[in-house]
Amino acid sequence: VDLTLFITFQKNPLFMFNLNRSFTNVPNPLLTGVFSTVFYTIIVLSIFFYIVFFFLFHKKVYKTDYRLYKRVHLFADFFSVVPTFLLIVMILNGFFFSIAQVEGHSMEPTFCSNDTVIIEYSANYDRNDILILRNDDSFLIKRVVGLPGDSLLVSNAGVYINGYLIEASLPAITVFYNLTIPEGSYYVLGDNRNNSMDSRVFGLVDGDDVLGEVLLRIGSKVCE
Repeated sequence: VDLTLFITFQKNPLFMFNLNRSFTNVPNPLLTGVFSTVFYTIIVLSIFFYIVFFFLFHKKVYKTDYRLYKRVHLFADFFSVVPTFLLIVMILNGFFFSIAQVEGHSMEPTFCSNDTVIIEYSANYDRNDILILRNDDSFLIKRVVGLPGDSLLVSNAGVYINGYLIEASLPAITVFYNLTIPEGSYYVLGDNRNNSMDSRVFGLVDGDDVLGEVLLRIGSKVCE
């Protein structure tokens, strides 16, 4: 079951054991590498141990020395705790939550660089939700300011949502809009507007590129 889930969840880019990750910012690559190595080692050892125990020694030890058989059997039960723990971790991480590390300063002061956050996989997002989204070969953390159905105007005067000025600062390569945000798309901005690559630069975000919502920040560090 562990191996099956491990292979199945490789398509989830936030899966902590994902071996296809080519970006460096979310989650911590060292943590991912260590977890993957430990996972493989434990599963291989578990399979090897059970094959050896049940097929080579089980009947022989049982017939010759019941006390030794009992000790070995208790060891087998203990050894199965780790794969069971991994199974629980994979189910939670594959279907519900992930842990990620923020890199950069685009969401300060809400999130500092190197902050750890818990992400909930979700398909429904509201205004001001903070999302993890995929952009090319990396992940970004941004705040939703424009929802599907909102009137969006991005001009030289700034960013307007439903007629309200959201942000007056515009980068030199701003993408201009005058439309209703289509279904399944979002307009996102970083809280640190003067140092954020967001929808002002790369435009609307497709819902398929949104991977989850930041549920919780671990710690209470103040940004430098």
